[in-house]
Amino acid sequence: MDNYQPVMSRLLILFPCSHMGNLLIALPHLRAMLTAQQDALLVVSQRYQTLVEQSLPDETRLLYYPEQSLTRQTPLLQRARSYLQLVMTMRRFKAKVVVDIEGEQKSATLARLSGAGERIGPRRRHGQWLYTRQRQADWSGHRWQAYASLSCPAAKSPAHYLPLKDTVAGQDEANRILEGAHKSDTLIVIHAGATKTYKIWHAEQFAALCQRLRRAGLTPLLIGAGQKDRQQIARIQSFLCEPVIDLCDQLSLNGLIALLKRSRGFVGNDSGPMHLAAACGLPTVALFGPTDDTLWQPLSPDARVLRWQHCHKSCERCSCALDSYPCLQRITVDQVVNTLEELGVIPLSHSGPVKTLRIS
Repeated sequence: MDNYQPVMSRLLILFPCSHMGNLLIALPHLRAMLTAQQDALLVVSQRYQTLVEQSLPDETRLLYYPEQSLTRQTPLLQRARSYLQLVMTMRRFKAKVVVDIEGEQKSATLARLSGAGERIGPRRRHGQWLYTRQRQADWSGHRWQAYASLSCPAAKSPAHYLPLKDTVAGQDEANRILEGAHKSDTLIVIHAGATKTYKIWHAEQFAALCQRLRRAGLTPLLIGAGQKDRQQIARIQSFLCEPVIDLCDQLSLNGLIALLKRSRGFVGNDSGPMHLAAACGLPTVALFGPTDDTLWQPLSPDARVLRWQHCHKSCERCSCALDSYPCLQRITVDQVVNTLEELGVIPLSHSGPVKTLRIS
């Protein structure tokens, strides 16, 4: 590993990542860099402003990447103005050194436009045009180690999330949505969607799991945001005689954190909400398929990863050699329930066999 440590004078730290899980993993390293260098500025995505402010309380050295203003739905002139304003704000900071922790094209371009004389980032194709120094990132283990190898300095091991606290506003939101009808000690949160189809466990399996949880005296809550999650939840509900509580698109990030904080457990695919649940200290069952859990497993002693088998050697994430992603889809409801029992989410005396679902 490259142990080069630059002299940090007016440091610009780049991590404008649009993935919540990546941000939660990187935040301890970002905080370590801010702590070590007083004259620093951190660039992160505006989408997760709430999460950053909770993880870094009282931190003011923040610049938000205007992700929502740069989508294709925004008029071109408005996008250009938003991006130019971001770049000009960075340049007014007059950083001497910029460190790109994310290492994607978006952050690498910002590094080049920052005006900093020393630009440090991971090795990448054509990186010599973007960085003045390319560091060899450690891609051999969890993404925590990769971010650590690019940070100056990194957070201390073992790998961990930063603590999250629910806010008064989040608690009020959760109370309002649940209307006090469900006891906090019965709630279990399920995120059945994901950004990629190959990460999604079958809707029938989630529906069977919801039945088992309800027979155990628990209250399943389906969360999510966006069209893919709405479609998956609709499929789940179609297999149930009695619908499960659907909170898709109804929670802010503050409200979701408050909901997770008061729940007994979490089940979900490899996704940002899975990492958020683990960061909230919730017993978490993470369902993995073709994505590598050695890179993305939740950083919590109360989290468990389930996979039916490792992928075939010729598999790719978007192309299964066996056609049906058995690594994920053959995870059974019994396996999930047994894992929840081991974590203390389901009392052992309440579990029961799977019953036949109504298929419409």
